Amino acid sequence: MHTKILLLAILSLLSSHHVHCFAPRSLTRSSRTVYNNENLSQLDRINSRQQPFNFPSSKLTLHFENKEGDSDSDETFKKKVLLLINRTKSAFVKWRIPAISFVAGVVMTVGAIFLPIFGPGGESSKFTEPVTLFSSILSDLDRTYVDPVDTKKLFETGVAAMLSSLDPYTEFESRNEAADMRESVEGKYGGVGLVISGPVKSGVGDSVEEVEEAGKGEETKTPKRKDEIRVVNAMEGYAYDAGMRVGDKIIAVNSKSVEKLSAEEVRNELRGEPGSSVDVSFSRDGVAGVNKIKIERQIVKLRDVKLTTFIGKASDAIGYVQLQGFTQDAGNEVRASITALQKVAETESSSGKLEAMVLDLRGNPGGLLTSAVDVASLFVPKGSDIVSAKGRGFPSVIYRSKANPLLSPETKLVVLVNGGTASAAEIVSGAVQDLDVGVILGADRTFGKGLVQNVEELPFDTALKYTVAKYFTPSGRCIQSTNYEEGDKSMKNYKATSVKAGDRVEFKTRAGRPIKDGGGIEVDIKIPTPKASALEVAILRSGVLDKFAAQWVAKNEIKAGFKVTNEMYVDFQAMLQKEEKSGRVASLTSLYAAPLESLGRQLKDSGYAGSVSDLKSLRENLRKEMSGDFKKYDEDIKEDIANSILSRYLPESMIIERGLKTDKQVEAAVKLIKNKEKFDTLLARGGGRGTGAWGVGGGIVGGRDLADRGDEKGERCEGKQVCIFWWCG
Repeated sequence: MHTKILLLAILSLLSSHHVHCFAPRSLTRSSRTVYNNENLSQLDRINSRQQPFNFPSSKLTLHFENKEGDSDSDETFKKKVLLLINRTKSAFVKWRIPAISFVAGVVMTVGAIFLPIFGPGGESSKFTEPVTLFSSILSDLDRTYVDPVDTKKLFETGVAAMLSSLDPYTEFESRNEAADMRESVEGKYGGVGLVISGPVKSGVGDSVEEVEEAGKGEETKTPKRKDEIRVVNAMEGYAYDAGMRVGDKIIAVNSKSVEKLSAEEVRNELRGEPGSSVDVSFSRDGVAGVNKIKIERQIVKLRDVKLTTFIGKASDAIGYVQLQGFTQDAGNEVRASITALQKVAETESSSGKLEAMVLDLRGNPGGLLTSAVDVASLFVPKGSDIVSAKGRGFPSVIYRSKANPLLSPETKLVVLVNGGTASAAEIVSGAVQDLDVGVILGADRTFGKGLVQNVEELPFDTALKYTVAKYFTPSGRCIQSTNYEEGDKSMKNYKATSVKAGDRVEFKTRAGRPIKDGGGIEVDIKIPTPKASALEVAILRSGVLDKFAAQWVAKNEIKAGFKVTNEMYVDFQAMLQKEEKSGRVASLTSLYAAPLESLGRQLKDSGYAGSVSDLKSLRENLRKEMSGDFKKYDEDIKEDIANSILSRYLPESMIIERGLKTDKQVEAAVKLIKNKEKFDTLLARGGGRGTGAWGVGGGIVGGRDLADRGDEKGERCEGKQVCIFWWCG
């Protein structure tokens, strides 16, 4: 009886920030935790992917039941527990230290004490020893190591090493990382809509950090400058509309100088409650003085759909949607884009309907599993399996389309992919291919990530993301391209082996076309894309594009039909050479600096000092050869210069749309769409998009309008864990 009370008290202490779905089976016959109405509504919102975190412990109603044979009545037992919990909490407030390492030590110690008592026999023994050892090691280092140690960092390093021995996707999310993940899931935050870059707080060399005001930064070609906070992207509908532009240098936020602040610290100053305002002082190249504007903070929506437009004339009725992520609202965004295209086509096209659509998933890294299902359900026949998932401790789930597809059977669908198309984006691509509702077009094959991660809330606003299942396309194939095995102490990471070509198993699409598992989604039509030259990559990394754009806009005005002239190109090369010699930008040969330096050290250590001097000549010759590429790749580099200049005037969507005009894969997609015979032959179209369901197994009936989720909304709480969401990214 006393052990029972003590355990409940400790659990209450540990969960004073957040309450987990945690009910020790040995304490109650029903093994459940009861919430009041408000908490039940919060739990429902969690299952709806609206609020994946934060159960206030003050709202908790515990469910008490004595085990048979206990002498106390339920009411007496309840009073004793509540009294002890209240006393413990009162004392705990005075000395609680919100350090992850301390929490880990307490949790592991409690686990070591109680696992032999409450654990299921043999299961307890395999946890008790390592948990006790880890706690002892951490404690000894904290108390008696020769120099003071940061136990929080030690803990995070140890956990990171442990998880990295499993696979590249299993990882511990610190408080900041977990917050970023929450925002990436919700796709919204309170702020002004800026992506900024600036120096890392340590201020070492030219190192910078790029921070999206919403959380994690987004990949960009915009270079950054040392010791400055620059705008990398001003989002349409938010900071862009308020007057801020790419390249603006932030001077102060709310009259507070940003001179000694990191980009992350400036981001925190910009963010705040929607409805509040923030004063931003900034300078702009070519404009004298400092500008100061007041921007009202809003709920900034991080849109997954970056561009919705028509390719060519609207009368051709070939729609284009670029999807770059899968947050919880991705399905609704794509639905809205298709609906908008259909409405315009009704009045602009000769046929009065949308003839075709190109869905661009190139570079899409994935996201929520359920959002992938939502997007796929817009294209596949009602009742068809979209994806299934299963794992050792993961509930087997089949996701099935419940609604009729948004596109008519006559509307041609082409999906663009590349090696950066991964996970949730591969679920959509796989469903489209397996069900023969569209053509997959790209350079080769997709990334090949067929794994599902569960993200579980941990104490102190941290989280654990770990692999729990593999997913399977409608034909039953798993497209995972790499097999991972647990590493040992002699290795830094996991063991990884690629799926061999001979081990790939053949499956069939709905129409009988042969497809294979492993190695990602192979394209139906292969259109090679030219890779960026070493010279272009070096230029993009050097930062000189930003400097040249700043200089040009300070002296010139943008005009209609703008393009980079030969004179501008010569000026750019002259600036690059000058900046490179001064050391203000990285050398063109910096791409090869690390391997050359490594080779030099090896030669020197081996006694071949004479050969080391030859490396200097090699670098000089390499520099000359790369300089010769200015003529060979002039069109590509001119396009980079133009985009760098135009990004200071135009919003992101217009820059993306401008690039479609010279996109070889988009051009090939349009050509295929206009060749009806080839398109239909390629797909072996016989059934049509909306004429019948198809899948490998019995999906579970029920779910939302967009798609059937198998277990209501595709998310569940199992045992002690809080299943926040299932991640495919």
